[in-house]
Amino acid sequence: MMGQYDPLLVMLSLMVAVTASWSALDLSQRIHSTDPRAARIWLFSGALVLGTGIWSMHFVGMLAYALPMQTGFDLLITVQSWGVSVLVSVLSLICARRMRRSLALLAAGALAVGGGIVVIFHLALSAMRIEPGVVYDEHRLFIALLVAAAVAGATSAALRRMRALEGRTLFLVKAVTSVVVGVGLCAVHYLCMSATVFAPEAASLARHDIDPTWLGLTIAVGAIGFTWIGSVAALFDARMEHRTRQLAMRLKAANSELMHAALHDPLTGLPNRVNFDAALSEAAARVRAQGGRLAVLFVDLDGFKPVNDVLGHHVGDEVLKCVARRLRAGLRDGDAVARIGGDEFVMMSEGAIDQEGAGRLAQRLVDAASQPMQIGTHEIQVSASVGVALFPDDGDENRVLVCADTAMYAAKHAGRNTWRVYAAEMDGGGPDILGMQRAIRRALDNDEFVLHYQPKVAALDGALRGVEALIRWQDPERGVVSPGEFIPVAERFGLINAIGFWTLREACGQIRSWQHAGWRIPVAVNLSPQQFRQPDLVERVRACIDEFDIDPGLLALEITESVVMESSSSVRRVLEELKAMGVTLSIDDFGTGYSCLAYLCRLPARQLKIDRTFVIDMDHVAEARHVVEAVIRLAHSLRMEVVAEGVERPEQVLTLRSLGCDLIQGYYFSRPVPAAGIEALMQGDQLTEQSARVHALAERLRADSGYGCPPALELVAG
Repeated sequence: MMGQYDPLLVMLSLMVAVTASWSALDLSQRIHSTDPRAARIWLFSGALVLGTGIWSMHFVGMLAYALPMQTGFDLLITVQSWGVSVLVSVLSLICARRMRRSLALLAAGALAVGGGIVVIFHLALSAMRIEPGVVYDEHRLFIALLVAAAVAGATSAALRRMRALEGRTLFLVKAVTSVVVGVGLCAVHYLCMSATVFAPEAASLARHDIDPTWLGLTIAVGAIGFTWIGSVAALFDARMEHRTRQLAMRLKAANSELMHAALHDPLTGLPNRVNFDAALSEAAARVRAQGGRLAVLFVDLDGFKPVNDVLGHHVGDEVLKCVARRLRAGLRDGDAVARIGGDEFVMMSEGAIDQEGAGRLAQRLVDAASQPMQIGTHEIQVSASVGVALFPDDGDENRVLVCADTAMYAAKHAGRNTWRVYAAEMDGGGPDILGMQRAIRRALDNDEFVLHYQPKVAALDGALRGVEALIRWQDPERGVVSPGEFIPVAERFGLINAIGFWTLREACGQIRSWQHAGWRIPVAVNLSPQQFRQPDLVERVRACIDEFDIDPGLLALEITESVVMESSSSVRRVLEELKAMGVTLSIDDFGTGYSCLAYLCRLPARQLKIDRTFVIDMDHVAEARHVVEAVIRLAHSLRMEVVAEGVERPEQVLTLRSLGCDLIQGYYFSRPVPAAGIEALMQGDQLTEQSARVHALAERLRADSGYGCPPALELVAG
């Protein structure tokens, strides 16, 4: 029995095969680009699409062959053939996923898949339940098997190839592969059909089950729609994965930048103290294991502060950059250099080095730093004092850095612009400094620091107008340690920021306690230059205010004149942000630096503190009194409140009153006391009595016409 092909249905079967191949390739690509669980989902999704496509192509192809008899399809066998088609597609994609370069494995997998495709054809034909049964031409059927195996092998190779492609090239390869696979699958089907022999008296026992016309239309439309849904899903997932990959790359780059920023100095780009300490520990471990020595050189610039103060911090920054470049240029293999402070650098040289070799290296550093440099229109020349210490000769990795620092100070005492190698006799308390460093760290961990508060009183009536928070250390071994002892050590070893932020938080907690008790006492906290330059200063201040829920107007931040006068955009931005927060800004130690009056006019500070040296000298040095008077007038013209610190005698109070000073701070009214002492002052009469003594002194001076008082006191008396 012979039939005829319908060209439209043949083209439809080809369209179904090509569409299914495209969608299956789309979905199969997702197998290699997601996590294992998602890969399995995409594997079975691709197998479902490809299996449905192959199955649909077979049925549409059979419907394209019109036999001279009424035909139909058995529902159960039809569903079974679809299931086998999906299973064969799963096998095909697993083979493609796990394929390696072994041709034997590739051939075995391809033959297995090819055999499965031929079996699918047989099951689809069996759904027609033709009696007597069909027979096959074995030669043509074998050719169909080989073509099916070739299609399976080509699909595996294409999938492997597409893993390394993207963009337009991937699209073109996928399009060509889809057409080749689709044509190949159709060729297999029609080769199998040509190998099929129907008996002349054959009849379909399923002619009353499922109408072939309805089945063909449903299968074709459903298969095409199904495959395109799969393609859209794969496309959406690919775009989402691309965006996720881009986001991950950006996050990785951001993390790298943050890590670099955490370990490098932002100005010079050199490693910072944390980075250098880690490198020093690693180098020391290598020296212990392999032998040799490690030279550590501590470099401090001579004459840098005047450059910074006179020419401005922008010029000072350029000087530091230039010195950093020169130090970096002198590095050898195995050397490292870092900036660990304002004008302090450290270098490490690893290998077979002795004192003589370390001395030669130190001399090169001295020579490099002392070369003139052109910064804008200024020719600037600084020098360097270098201290040298050797590991393990002078101690472990912690001790050797302190020894190099000690040797650097010896170089400064020797006249600067030179170097010195560490010797034991240089130790002016070196071990004590290390012990102090460890004790400070322990004090931070064990809450050994406390705050005392010194009153700021109104000059006219002695009323309490605020306090300054001053840190004290109650060491269980040393007793009460003066800030003059531990603050320089904290600055030297990078602990001053931790102490400063502890002080800020404790002060905010005390403000809250006084607020709850009904007292609104402004508290001033000193910010060190290092603390002010921390990038998260504003956020930390805001966090403290929010944590303790205090009025920001009760918090004052005292910043030294030298820091405030830095005419950089970052300094102005920080000051403006703190002012916008409601915090009071005070310029501390005014008169000891180099102030630009034009810049001072634009500052958001509300308070100015006259340095104690002028207050102490104004009784017997006329120039000091004139400076105090000029500063008070200048501050008032800028609507700033004036605080005089270091006031110890009633005569000084009288002078400051006569000059118009607003607030007075010093031992005359009170030494720094714990918070309970401030509360006692609020409830007692001590401040009023001290102010009354000043008034009594003024009355005596007025009554005693023969008292030879200085002009400022005469103003009070008169």
